[in-house]
Amino acid sequence: MDGTADRKHAESAFISEVFHSLSQPLTALHCGLDLALQCDRTLEELRASIQTALDNTERLRQRLLLIRALNDLVDSDAAADVIDLSALLRELYEDLLPLFEAAGRRLEVGATSGPLLVRADKIRLARALFVFVEYLYRYLPEGGLVGMHLDCDQGRAALGIKAQSCLPVGPERDSAAPACELELLRRTFVAAGGEFGPLSNTPDCREWLATLPAA
Repeated sequence: MDGTADRKHAESAFISEVFHSLSQPLTALHCGLDLALQCDRTLEELRASIQTALDNTERLRQRLLLIRALNDLVDSDAAADVIDLSALLRELYEDLLPLFEAAGRRLEVGATSGPLLVRADKIRLARALFVFVEYLYRYLPEGGLVGMHLDCDQGRAALGIKAQSCLPVGPERDSAAPACELELLRRTFVAAGGEFGPLSNTPDCREWLATLPAA
């Protein structure tokens, strides 16, 4: 019974945070367009209002795409592939490193002694990891680090993710982790027969641990 109540509470909190994450850019978009229609606006002010509206439209589009990706994972019957998780992380590192370096931030992936085979949907797992690490990047302080390391213990691959963080707390402000990004990664690992959740949470650092059965 307690488990059911906890699950309902978690679902309610998630829906609340999703609503908040969508309402922010939508409200800003509405206000920006309203200002743009004022007749006494200068050309520069009009351009600034339109640019703000475009930016908020893109934020809204990205949130909706993320929610669609979450919905795709519900009752998913996608076939699992045997993939090398260490190779997948190296690909993620190569894709995101230029972004981190250009902003004066750091991304590190611990080396492994060889392939670490797991069974999962490669495309969905890669997408979920990319979305989550890119989110962490956006809230890193100058010179901040996102680190990932892999290990294998008792037939399970363990992926640790650590971020020196200015992560907001609550919906974009008061919660220890993002709603949609975190939920997408959690559901992706659970759908593959694994687990994902917080490991530690301090003012200076957030840490998560994910596991998948070794193939």
